[in-house]
Amino acid sequence: MHAQTRLIRRNATYYFRVKIPRDLQPYLGKVEEKFSLRTRDPAEARRLARQASVDFDRRCEQLRNEIQRRQAITSPLIINDELIREICDLWRHLSLANDEYHRREGFFLDELVERKAERLETREALRDVLRESRLEAIEPALTVFLNLLGIELRGNESKYRELLYRFLQTATEVHDQQLARDEGEVVWTPEPVAASRLSQPRTGDTILDTLFEDWQRFDPRRPERTVEDVRRVLNDFRRSTGRKTAESVTRQDVIRYRDELIGRGLRPKTVAKKITFLCALFNVGINNGKLFVNPAQRIPIPRSDSRHRLPFDLDELRRIFCSPLYTQGKRLGRRIGDAGVWLPLLALYQGCRVEELAQLLVEDIQQIDGIWCVVIDDESEQQGTRKRLKNASSRRRLPLHPRIIDAGFLRYLDRLRNKGEIRLFPDLRPDRFGKYSAAFSKAFMKHIREELGITDRRKVFHSFRHTFRDACREAGLDEEISDALMGHSNTQRMGRRYGSTFSIRRLNEAIRRIHYPGLEIPVLVPEHG
Repeated sequence: MHAQTRLIRRNATYYFRVKIPRDLQPYLGKVEEKFSLRTRDPAEARRLARQASVDFDRRCEQLRNEIQRRQAITSPLIINDELIREICDLWRHLSLANDEYHRREGFFLDELVERKAERLETREALRDVLRESRLEAIEPALTVFLNLLGIELRGNESKYRELLYRFLQTATEVHDQQLARDEGEVVWTPEPVAASRLSQPRTGDTILDTLFEDWQRFDPRRPERTVEDVRRVLNDFRRSTGRKTAESVTRQDVIRYRDELIGRGLRPKTVAKKITFLCALFNVGINNGKLFVNPAQRIPIPRSDSRHRLPFDLDELRRIFCSPLYTQGKRLGRRIGDAGVWLPLLALYQGCRVEELAQLLVEDIQQIDGIWCVVIDDESEQQGTRKRLKNASSRRRLPLHPRIIDAGFLRYLDRLRNKGEIRLFPDLRPDRFGKYSAAFSKAFMKHIREELGITDRRKVFHSFRHTFRDACREAGLDEEISDALMGHSNTQRMGRRYGSTFSIRRLNEAIRRIHYPGLEIPVLVPEHG
C-alpha cells in the first residue's frame, strides 16, 4: 500500500484518490478526484490504480494545453441581460445533460445513495447561500464554468453581481431537478439555445476521434467490449457523414444515419444502442467544453414488433430438453463442458441472464435460512474471479427451483467441491472482453438452429427469460416479485428503487409456483452416478 499513494481502501473495496494540482483546481471545481476501483483484490487494485494514475496525469497535461490554447483566442464579452440568461441556460443544459449521461451509464446502489447524499448536502448549502445572498460563495463555480468555456467577461460591478445571483438561483434549481430524478421523477434536459453566442463553436476543428479519445479517458475502467463497440459505431457513422468535424455534425446527419441503420434491417433496440453511443460521445465533448450542442440527443427510434425476441413454446422446450444433450450425455463442445446442459435449465427455471450464470462461482450456491439459493452479485473473496452485472438491480438471491434440485444440481455442486473447483462451470473461459458465456452462446445457437430446427431468429438464449416471465404471469405472480426474481429495474416502484425487500422464504414460495406443464426434465446427475 505504501508504494501506491493514490490507492486507498474503504471497508473492503479499493478506491483511487488523487489531489488535483493547484493550478487546475479552478478549472475542475474540486481539490481531489476519487472513485471506486470496484475490486477487493489488492493486486488488481494496484494495477488499476497505476492505470488510473497514468490516465489522470495525461488528462492534466491535456487540460493545461487546452487552457493555453483558449487563452490565446479568448475575446472579452460584455455582461448584459442577454448574456446572463445565456450563461445560466447553458449551465442548466450542461449540468442536466451530464447527469443524464451518468444515469444512462448506470449506478451501483451504493453509488446512487452516496451521490444523492452529496447532492442533498450541496443543495442545503446552496439554499443557505441564496437565503443570505452570500454571492461570493458561488463565484468559484462560475469562474470554473467560464474558464471551461474559454470566456472572459467585461462589465460593471452591478451587472457582475446580477450574474452571480442568477447563476446561484440556477445552480440551486438544477440541484432540485437532480434530486427529483433521484426520486424517479422525469426531468427533461433542456436544449441549449441554438442562437446563443455561447453555443457557437469557438475553434471548429474538433474531430470525432477526439471525442472518442476523451470518452475513453473519461472512464478507463470501461469493458474492452464496450470500447470496441463504440469505436465501430463511430467509424460507421463517419462513413455515413464523411470527414465532418464534431461541431459541423447536425441533427439531420444523425437522423440520416439512423435511417441507414433501419434500412440495413437492424432491430430498433440495436439502432437505439448505436445512437446512444453517439450521444455519449457528444455529451463528453459538451462536458469538456469543446461542444455546446448534442445533435444525437433524443433522436426518435421507430418501434417495430416484427423482430423482438419471443419465448420458446412447449414444442421447442421439449426439443431442447429431450435432445441427446440431455438424454444421451452429448456435449456442445470441449470448451463448454457441463455448462451446455445446466445453463439452459437454470435460465428456464431461475430466469437469469446467460452471463450471470456463466460467471457463477461454487461459493455462489449457498444455503440461506435453510433454503438453497444462487447468489447473483459482482463480488467475490476469491482472487482473480472478477464478475460483472448489467446493473445494480441485477444483484439478487434466488432460491433454487425444485426442478433444478431434482435434476441433480446439488450433487453436481458436491462433485465440484470435491475437486476443489472455484468456478461453477470450470470449462468456460473468458473471451478477450472478459465474457464467460461467449463460446457457449455460439455453440448453443448453432445447436438449436442446425440440430433442433428452431430457425426463428427471434428465438435465442435470451428467450428463456421471456419464457420465465410468461411463466410468472401464468403463476399469478405480481410484477414486483417477478422483477425481484429476474433482476429487473423498476424505478417507479419504491421497493425496486432500493433493492428487493422480499424475504428468501417469500421468493422461495414464488419460484416454486413456476411450472411448464407437459415438460419433463431428465435427471442429469443421478444419486449414485
